[in-house]
Amino acid sequence: MRETWNHCDDLKIAVFRIGVSQVLVCWLDGLVDRHAMQVGILDRLTAVELAVDGISHLEPLLVGAPIVYCDTMGVVHRRISDGHVVVYLGGMHQALSIDLTNLPGRAVESSQNEPSIEGPQEALVETLNMNIAMVRKRLKSPRFKVETRRIGEVTDTPVAVLYVEGIVDPKLVVEIRERLSRIQIDSILDVNYVREMIRDAPWSLFPTTESTERPDKITSAMLQGRIAILVHGATHALILPAVFVQYLIAAEDSYSNFYLATGIRILRHIMFWISVVLPALYVSLLSYHQDLIPTPLLISLEGQHEGIPFPTYVEAFLMQFFFEALREAGQRLPRAVGQSVSIVGGLVIGDAAVNAGIVSPGMVIVVASTGIASFTIASYTLVNTSRVLQFCFLAAAALLGLYGVVLLGIIVITHMVSIRSLGVPYMAPYAPLSFPEMKDTILRAPWWLMKTRPQIFSPTDAVRNKTPEPGSETGD
Repeated sequence: MRETWNHCDDLKIAVFRIGVSQVLVCWLDGLVDRHAMQVGILDRLTAVELAVDGISHLEPLLVGAPIVYCDTMGVVHRRISDGHVVVYLGGMHQALSIDLTNLPGRAVESSQNEPSIEGPQEALVETLNMNIAMVRKRLKSPRFKVETRRIGEVTDTPVAVLYVEGIVDPKLVVEIRERLSRIQIDSILDVNYVREMIRDAPWSLFPTTESTERPDKITSAMLQGRIAILVHGATHALILPAVFVQYLIAAEDSYSNFYLATGIRILRHIMFWISVVLPALYVSLLSYHQDLIPTPLLISLEGQHEGIPFPTYVEAFLMQFFFEALREAGQRLPRAVGQSVSIVGGLVIGDAAVNAGIVSPGMVIVVASTGIASFTIASYTLVNTSRVLQFCFLAAAALLGLYGVVLLGIIVITHMVSIRSLGVPYMAPYAPLSFPEMKDTILRAPWWLMKTRPQIFSPTDAVRNKTPEPGSETGD
């Protein structure tokens, strides 16, 4: 034990003599509950006066925590790394592992990246068992399955696959198991390590795995027939399969009135495409297609641009570049000052650039509107995709005007239609088109109307709701 854990000063070893036998107790300081170990193990072993014949005779003495038998040194080392206390009796071929884990970590807090006014406020933390417990608290059924495996030759990180048996398609579970088994890497430090090694279309800008930090969203996804993946140490979970429309749906939509949720979802869809193409449209109209702009507006825009030393597309690239720099600076600074720096910096730099004659007021309005539109997107992963696409469409507009924007748009949509996520079409239920599946997409139907689960995920049990229409019992 000392040879394997050489230069590990946090490994503690205590040796006791019971009769003619020696008892070895090993643990990692900082990972175990010291009080429980002192009372439940050390004090009890020192109080034993009679000799013991085998390791099984020690088990009744060590009560108060789950005990597991270890048959190999590899298992012993893993248990110690997990925060267990290992007890070994000299001359035996087994050791006892007692779970007295007390891992350092923070308490459950409200969601920072997916906030909501209504509905649950809990967010995932860095401890895998606590995250599973938060999901289990909402899904009180033995059909909720948790399969845990270790990935990472050095880190030996626990990774959990969560699904609801009898709802999820068994083929999806088998596929996830196979993809995880193919991972051969020395470390898994975050869920993104797993995401990049199991996702479909690995070179695509569009995410094919959904990410969330909300336990309620994980539960809802599993009840649709999807699978969640949790990684120890990560505060986000992966949800598969994923379709494009899911990235524009917020968790709060399920907790608000369906009329309001539908209107906001339509707004998000519009804002996503505005955030992608608005600067490109502005550049292409002013640079190539001035005849498509009403004359009074064209005169105003050209007057604003008079004296600007740069062409419109250079102006757009500069403004977009510095806006992204301000956004990144706001994220890297401490939370208390980051948001104010990004907002105040944008106002000050934009006003100073206009007064200095470097950019036109119209361009500042367009870039600011683009940024506001991107902030309405529910998924931060899709926000990053829109940020990259903005520059791609700007380049197409600078080269070919509206023809370039339309051509690149056709390429992007064709690419989106061709993507699959665990075999599910990325643009479902729009491509292929399925009207019955649109009850919870860009629209949000009332819960009593959503009788079946989304068929795009091929759930084993399609029916999820048998509630009649409110008022139908009384003949209203």
